[in-house]
Amino acid sequence: MLLIFLSYAIMAEVVQISAKDSFDYCLPSNSSCWPSKDQWNELKSKISSGKLHDISNDDEYSKVCGASESDPGAAYTLEDTGEGRCMQYHDCSKKKCDEGAAWNIPEYSVEASEENDIIEAIKFANKHNIQVVVKTTGHNYAGASMGDGALLIWMRHFKKYGDIKKAYEKCGETYDAVLKVGGGQVWEEAYKAVGNDYHLVGGGGLTVSAAGGWLNGGGLSASSRLYGMGIDQVIEFEVITADGSKVIASKCENDDLFWALRGGGGGSFGVTTSVHYKLHPTLPFCEMSFVVSDFKEPLYDTTTVFKWISLLVDSAPTLDTKWGGYWTLNSGIFYYQGTEDETKNSEFYKKINDLGNISWASFRCGESYFAARGGPNNLATDQTGQKQFNIASRLIPMDFVEKQPDKMKGILIWMIYNGFFTFNYIIGGKMMDVATDATAVHPAMRQSVFQIETFDERLIQKLRDELPDSGAGFNHAAKNETDWENQFWGSNRARLESLKKKWDPDNRFNCWHCVGYLQGSSCTSSFSTILYFLVFVFCVFRRD
Repeated sequence: MLLIFLSYAIMAEVVQISAKDSFDYCLPSNSSCWPSKDQWNELKSKISSGKLHDISNDDEYSKVCGASESDPGAAYTLEDTGEGRCMQYHDCSKKKCDEGAAWNIPEYSVEASEENDIIEAIKFANKHNIQVVVKTTGHNYAGASMGDGALLIWMRHFKKYGDIKKAYEKCGETYDAVLKVGGGQVWEEAYKAVGNDYHLVGGGGLTVSAAGGWLNGGGLSASSRLYGMGIDQVIEFEVITADGSKVIASKCENDDLFWALRGGGGGSFGVTTSVHYKLHPTLPFCEMSFVVSDFKEPLYDTTTVFKWISLLVDSAPTLDTKWGGYWTLNSGIFYYQGTEDETKNSEFYKKINDLGNISWASFRCGESYFAARGGPNNLATDQTGQKQFNIASRLIPMDFVEKQPDKMKGILIWMIYNGFFTFNYIIGGKMMDVATDATAVHPAMRQSVFQIETFDERLIQKLRDELPDSGAGFNHAAKNETDWENQFWGSNRARLESLKKKWDPDNRFNCWHCVGYLQGSSCTSSFSTILYFLVFVFCVFRRD
């Protein structure tokens, strides 16, 4: 009898654990629950133009998603082809972006072009208990828009907006101008819709979604120090939630969802169909880039590199918010809000010039940020199509740099000799004016001066060791980040997990590095474990 009692107790514990920690989606291997061909065809009949695609043949990936890093137009090719299966970084077609792992390509994709396509897809997934993932152009470094056996809602060809509304009223406030962008539009389309008429706080990658993962992850911009993050520009979202409802999320409607969508990550709380962005008056900008010219073969003289690191660390905490952009250990790509004369007369520019052995690779000014970037006809974007991409990020607290500048310099100098290559944001400024709990992004994002991005495990581990609690920048985080929920959201994690249960109680939206991520099959694992115990008890009774 004691054995029976213990067996029941253990089985109860197993069921309790699995109900909390896992979820049993219906998978194609389970014929008892997986929809029949007729049922899939019924869904197809409800999708506009019948654009439901069977993308389950993994072998097709290399055939239709062949654009590589040697192709300068890879980012544009991969965003539009493959019926949603193509990723900008090909290792993310595998589980957790591990090149040696199993394929992680969804079973079907719904090529959504209107709201009803999304609603029907979600209703179908709810009826048949199928995991849902969401994708626009596939830039996520962790593969969050993929899922083996899932139904993919592919947003790239969703209807486009791009209209500017003036004197827009919302939640008791009037905004001079706002831009409405659709759930599938990318930054190039958004920038061109605004042109030189206004300033739009947007992303660097032109093929990155303007209303999806970039924004939901926080939205770092070259102009964030002057205007704030992307999430600080949002007035309202239009979202299709996990029950198939269309809702508005703003600070006066579904404000908890509004909070979660601003930093809680994409693909977790619903499918964004449109965003209203705050626009700013047009101001002149200059774009410039430089490289330390004596840090090269054969000697790799570090004199100027060390001077650059010292200048950067000493200047960053009090740098004029008109400055923004990116830096490496031996170069910089910066934007300055001002005319050419104002830029060249600014203190930071003069100090860079005074470093000595540097070369200005580019210098372009215009009436707007858009013009300074080369718009409309000479815009450039990131190169994608790599077989493997091992990016990782760490936030560097302002307080640390202010109080321990020599230690910060020492870390950067160490990096020169132990992997070297980084690509980093200078942040702070207006980003720090927003309360740490006002949005869902990690509170550290509001208290940091740098986001350092590495591509070598030695470098990121050095930063983790030196700053174990500083947090990771969500949109550029390592695919294998340890303790990722806390590193991505910090003290905001608990509220996000609570809201996930409210807005998606069945975890219909499920993806790696997403709030509430569930892995594996609870039914299978629970049943197998229970079966083992039943066999054990049976054998004991047979023996007795």
